[in-house]
Amino acid sequence: MTPYGGLTFFVVLAALLLPAVILGLLGRRIHYYGLFATLALLWLSFDSWESKALLAGFWLWETALCYGLLRLRAKGPSRGLFWTAVVLVIAPMVVSKVSGLLPGFSFSLLGISYMTFRALDVALDICDGRVKTLSLWETAYYILFAPAISSGPLDRYRRFTADLHRAIPREEYLTLVRDGVWRLMTGALYYFVFGSLIWKLWIEALPDGGFLGWAGYFYGYTFFMFFNFAGYSRMAVGTAYLLGIRLPDNFNRPFLAVDMKDFWARWHISLSTFLRDQVYTRFCMAALRGKWFKGKRTSSYLGYLLTMGLMGLWHGLSLHYLVYGLYHGGVMGLNDLLDTRWKHFKKLKKQPWSRAVCVVVTFHLFAFGLLLFSGKLLG
Repeated sequence: MTPYGGLTFFVVLAALLLPAVILGLLGRRIHYYGLFATLALLWLSFDSWESKALLAGFWLWETALCYGLLRLRAKGPSRGLFWTAVVLVIAPMVVSKVSGLLPGFSFSLLGISYMTFRALDVALDICDGRVKTLSLWETAYYILFAPAISSGPLDRYRRFTADLHRAIPREEYLTLVRDGVWRLMTGALYYFVFGSLIWKLWIEALPDGGFLGWAGYFYGYTFFMFFNFAGYSRMAVGTAYLLGIRLPDNFNRPFLAVDMKDFWARWHISLSTFLRDQVYTRFCMAALRGKWFKGKRTSSYLGYLLTMGLMGLWHGLSLHYLVYGLYHGGVMGLNDLLDTRWKHFKKLKKQPWSRAVCVVVTFHLFAFGLLLFSGKLLG
């Protein structure tokens, strides 16, 4: 059973959400039932015993690491502890990515990229001293949270557990139900109607090669990815709302962005925010403290390349994913350069006509990035 993949899933989802809604309307806390619903969805989504065993092994590995880190961190902060945590937490995901390149070896687990980053968020919060205690069931619920397992959004541990600790008044939960159902309905419209129609009536109908073929794919794939991805994310957020979890929205009208920095504050917001906090900011702060570079902006430019390059590899180890990430790192660096060196750039983004031009240029810059992402350009 594929998450949000067909009628069977939605029938099962409705059956599992009904008790949660009843609990919420009665003013009761949903957190323990939410964990049960997550485990039930995972049991049905991982349909083979092998996949169930791999999921259990993954969870045990990440949980043991987090508890081990908690004990070691109590002795004091350590740079070695930080890097050990990063390497060990992401190891299963790296093995999964590498296995796709090795003949005769396969290690594939639905949602491993998102679950790994959730576990990494817990581990880094422990290393930074922001998390001093762990609850086994809360950590399991967060890392394994089924509604957002395969395509996000990527929630943060402390925000997620704050929802678990808070009783939701009935009137507030009614608002969550209305918003959640609306997101489920509009997400399904995006995913099953708009996305499917664009793929079948637009992309599949394109001629092979030629200007029309490439131009049609350039625009068609961009809109397909938006409706497909935004649709899935909206359904995940809607489901989480019904479970009393305020999963963050992942999209905020990205095609109205005036530059690429603005775009990444609107597209896949949860991932870009996570990478900004855990990679870009850490790299830049370390570079400034260590005086690694002479130029004031060098660490920022290299930080963009590092952060977005890792984002590309997070999707997969194929060349086109790496190029996609480095392309966005370069464009973000150029954006930063224009912001700091060309004083008229900020004015252009505010005036009506020039702002419209900036929006169009930003859209095309991103669409070219998706062309790289698709693998069609680089084979």
